[in-house]
Amino acid sequence: MNKSFLILILISAFHIYAQNITENEKVGRISFVTSQNIYVRFENTNGISKNDTLFLSVSGALKPAIVVQFISSNSCSGVALSSYQFKVNEEVKAVIKKSPLLNNEKNREIVKSQTEAVSVTPIMGQIKSTPKFFKRTDGNISVSSFTNKSNGPSSPDFQYWRMNLSFNADTIAESPIFFSSYVNFSYRADQWNEVKSNLGDVLKIYDLALRYDFTPTTKITLGRKINFKTSSLGAIDGLQFETTAKKFVFGVIAGSHPSFSDYGYDLKMFEYGGYLFRSDSLGSVTMQNTVGVFEQTNNFKTDRRFLYFQHSNNLSQSLGFFVSSEFDLFKRKMGINQNTFDMTSLFAMCSYNPSSWVGLSASYDARKNVIYYETFKTFADSVLESATRQGFSVRVNLRPLNYIWVGVNYGYRFSKDDPRPSKNYGVNLSYLQIPLIYLSLNINYNKIESGYVNGNYYGASLAKDLFNGVINLGVGYKRIDYKFPSDQFNFFQQIGNIDLSWRIFNTVFISASYESTFQDQTTFSRLYFTLSKRF
Repeated sequence: MNKSFLILILISAFHIYAQNITENEKVGRISFVTSQNIYVRFENTNGISKNDTLFLSVSGALKPAIVVQFISSNSCSGVALSSYQFKVNEEVKAVIKKSPLLNNEKNREIVKSQTEAVSVTPIMGQIKSTPKFFKRTDGNISVSSFTNKSNGPSSPDFQYWRMNLSFNADTIAESPIFFSSYVNFSYRADQWNEVKSNLGDVLKIYDLALRYDFTPTTKITLGRKINFKTSSLGAIDGLQFETTAKKFVFGVIAGSHPSFSDYGYDLKMFEYGGYLFRSDSLGSVTMQNTVGVFEQTNNFKTDRRFLYFQHSNNLSQSLGFFVSSEFDLFKRKMGINQNTFDMTSLFAMCSYNPSSWVGLSASYDARKNVIYYETFKTFADSVLESATRQGFSVRVNLRPLNYIWVGVNYGYRFSKDDPRPSKNYGVNLSYLQIPLIYLSLNINYNKIESGYVNGNYYGASLAKDLFNGVINLGVGYKRIDYKFPSDQFNFFQQIGNIDLSWRIFNTVFISASYESTFQDQTTFSRLYFTLSKRF
């Protein structure tokens, strides 16, 4: 077979392949989050262009999340389309539209260069390369400082330090071993002596695990890890075994639950159980179900025994549904152990995105309040979050124009412990890249009505990119007016902030933020500073 004939076959095959593929999903992970931009890392950004939309996968459906503004060879940054709190290492997707490639001279030159490269490639057996210790890695290391100043005697000045490290590695030393980690070390500078005496209070390990793949369908995990098939259980310290047979995935968990007081290791919180997972698809419809039984102990005595169920599906590309629930199977009454069947947790969400300019979602949340072990949330933000999370909620997102997004939400909650039903209303407006000045504007308003607090929460922010996204500037303002009927206490705050982030290199970032809070006779000033590197 001569060289010209080989090239002709390659060009023909490439042409047929390009004709058949119309779109593809490219998966990336969030590597860095600032007040203005979300940075996403991909293996490569081929096919991603400025003003493209990146999506979150919610209940099997793709929800518009980020508009791309700046692109490099393996990462991009953009602005968020809603007030959703993005997390580092969270998965996002880009939908790459593909069309026939041989329609212009440029693409013909690309194919020509590829085929010429084939003709001069040496025999594979003659190629020698040094094996890599890690096939693929990703991670982030950062150092943050939080300084608080106040003119009030009840709020002392202090400085808070936080170090974060996340590192993931695939195929260690060419073996089927995988490693993942996410560790946080944070402390107050004036309490260093207490840190040295009790390291567990400041060192938080959220993920530290090794996984060994016996086969592509059978694996075992050792360490602290959240199993996403049973995500509501939280992290597990111990062993997790999983194997797949056709459409069924069977898993066993044995270990302990992190301490409720400091998230440290606590062997007395031993827990174990098993789950069965199944995924089905019919055309474009997919469905996943997980059912499991687990027992949690306290000092090795049965503390809780419960049935866990999780279901997700996408009935179409635009309609998705997710539900998780827990049923207690054990209780102790008057010192006597009894079997029971009581629902103790329920979360359900349905999302509908019929087009790129409109999206609707509805949810019901009857879960217990989440405990946060590391945040810099203000009191006002914490009140807003706890008042709006539980109960029924409905949200509508609209994009009347390419760069304008409008979101409206409503929430309702009524519990037997509440003196009266709780309601919350909210609206959010985002205008990206305003013409001529190229600023991004975000305005939001929330109103809370409950038996414990009534109030209004206003917010507005402006963001500007300079030097092709190397530097990001932002300013913001919040006004909070809460009233607590139980003790006739009114809580009023005005908060202003200035943000700066600087991408020194492709993988090195510096961010700083100054925030000032005015409350009656007291003024708070906070300075945040972060230096981070991705690798």
